[in-house]
Amino acid sequence: MSSARTVVLSTFVLVLWLGFLTGNARCQSVATASRGAQFTVFAGYMPTETDYGKSTLNGYGAGLDFTIYPRFFLKPSIEVRGDLANNGLVTEKDVLVGPRLQMDVRNRLHPYGEFLIGGGELGYHISPYPDYTGDRSRVLAYGGGIDIDVGRNFGAKFEFQQRSWNLGSNPGVTPAGTYTLSPRMAMVGVTYTIPFRKLNRQGDFR
Repeated sequence: MSSARTVVLSTFVLVLWLGFLTGNARCQSVATASRGAQFTVFAGYMPTETDYGKSTLNGYGAGLDFTIYPRFFLKPSIEVRGDLANNGLVTEKDVLVGPRLQMDVRNRLHPYGEFLIGGGELGYHISPYPDYTGDRSRVLAYGGGIDIDVGRNFGAKFEFQQRSWNLGSNPGVTPAGTYTLSPRMAMVGVTYTIPFRKLNRQGDFR
């Protein structure tokens, strides 16, 4: 994971610098009134520690946030997302949904935390025993990150999540009969914001 962390850190520093560089120009183009709500779509590259075999750089994710902007510092969202990681031994796929809370810092930096739940599928490229090709699991995920505005609607995403898989009783795989995995992943991605105009107050757009 050292090379993956280098990629994440280098990209983070570059995008953060670009975000501050373009900040003044962006502030002149946006309205001063508060937003009411917005959709944000995102997609990214996800170095992943699968917890089954080796870590992998072959991970990807995408999703959608619907965020409400009340007049206090925490902004609640609902997030829906799907992720995929492949390390040559297994493929891990999941679809998750859950709450997300973010803050706005200088109107361009948006740190957040989230807790998601959903389902996952573990597919074996090399079966651990005959006719055992895959498993399905409930998946819990928690973590956080930061979204950084780098243009009027575009931004960058940096995120870390811990996952919890419980694949049930599999005596043939684990002596204790309880088969669990704890994958971890980072994300370096892009975001695109779609303002939900019907919930925004007059003056939000120019």
